[in-house]
Amino acid sequence: MEGAEYQRQLLRDVFGGSSDSEEEEAEVFDEVSSSLNNQSTDAERGLPLSASIPNPSRSWSWQRIEAINGLWLSTDFLSPQQQSSLLFAIKKEGWFIELSHNQAMRFGDLPFWADELSDCIREAICGSERETNIEDCDNEASILPSQLLLRDPFFDQLIANVYQPG
Repeated sequence: MEGAEYQRQLLRDVFGGSSDSEEEEAEVFDEVSSSLNNQSTDAERGLPLSASIPNPSRSWSWQRIEAINGLWLSTDFLSPQQQSSLLFAIKKEGWFIELSHNQAMRFGDLPFWADELSDCIREAICGSERETNIEDCDNEASILPSQLLLRDPFFDQLIANVYQPG
């Protein structure tokens, strides 16, 4: 299969209809992962998120951004290795193969790396010094309300954007 046709097929597989079975998705992911892993170096792949999920004893610093209601920032949330791993995982999805594609949306079942990131976020919020009791999360200054912290899955939607320099 030529490169352009492979890319089109990959996009169909990634964004394909809801009739695809989970087994078919896993087969496609394994095929693409194998192909991409063979083409990249260890430095490009980085460490898997699961190999370096934040330590539960670590405390994160959360800063409320007053200008935007509901926006909180945690600087240095992911290590450089985790950032590299996350960027590589997004690249492996094949969402941004063509320069004209600058946004991808997923709903429902998310890629495994997104679930791992979601778990890291929940752990960081629930384990932070700010929130010691989930019921206390319903006050105005909490990062997320308790009904969101108790959701499973924590997130079921994903929007990824890519920005070209300049």
